[in-house]
Amino acid sequence: LEESYTAVPEAGPPIVVLHPGAGDPRRHWPTEGFAAVGDALAQAGARVAVIGGRPKERPLVDAVVDGMKAPALNLAGRISLRGLAGLLSRCAVVVGNDSGPLHLAHAVGARTVGVYWCGNVITAGPLTRSRHRLAISWRLNCPVCGVDTTRTPCPHHVSFVADVPVDEVLEPTLELYRDALHGG
Repeated sequence: LEESYTAVPEAGPPIVVLHPGAGDPRRHWPTEGFAAVGDALAQAGARVAVIGGRPKERPLVDAVVDGMKAPALNLAGRISLRGLAGLLSRCAVVVGNDSGPLHLAHAVGARTVGVYWCGNVITAGPLTRSRHRLAISWRLNCPVCGVDTTRTPCPHHVSFVADVPVDEVLEPTLELYRDALHGG
């Protein structure tokens, strides 16, 4: 936990982590959505930290932090996996795409809101909903060429979750944040 306290000191409002990255760009929810969620959480009293471990995630993290009106901690490339596990365990809630950090948050017991493509939620989604919420895109056709990707592979690597409305992420996030504040 020590590294997580260096990155985000203990004193202060509850911590919320946003993770806009994912190994597959088809699982990237728009950074504008993350920024809107971050601003709403900051307005609710949270300290917002935005994470990204791989170099290609830095522009995503920067876009979220720059897109927010409220201040946020930019932790892109500034915390190890061990430190990340510690940080996630301290969070009121973690919001992210279907990705390693989101699954790590599940593993360390954090409340989570995950943005998933319907084809992945079956194999990668959390098994319970008591501390985990899902925002699911039901898009089956490639947004570029229209191919039904459940039947035919598509060469395009564009987001399949961009159509998830901000409210579908924000509402469960605020619900879990309030639960965390009240010990739920």
